[in-house]
Amino acid sequence: MQESNEDLRERLQAQLDLAAGLCRLGFTYGEQVATLSTEAVQKWVRQADHDAEALIRGDFSVFPEKGRIAVDHWTALLSCTLEFQKAVLAALPKRE
Repeated sequence: MQESNEDLRERLQAQLDLAAGLCRLGFTYGEQVATLSTEAVQKWVRQADHDAEALIRGDFSVFPEKGRIAVDHWTALLSCTLEFQKAVLAALPKRE
């Protein structure tokens, strides 16, 4: 009986450790996405400083870096998401 209780405790502890690790990965991913989004918005704001009226009208054509900001942001988010997925898959226990 003692041995089965110890096995159960070890399995439960392993599951808790796995869940905690996955939560940490999720929080790290969320923090990275927030940072990337903040940086992109700051770039847009700097562009908007050149012509605030155009931004209010929704005319983004006057912003010379508009495409580069969007592509850089999308690329960074994609990379961050792929790294997150790889980390989650690596953290999951292997089935035998």
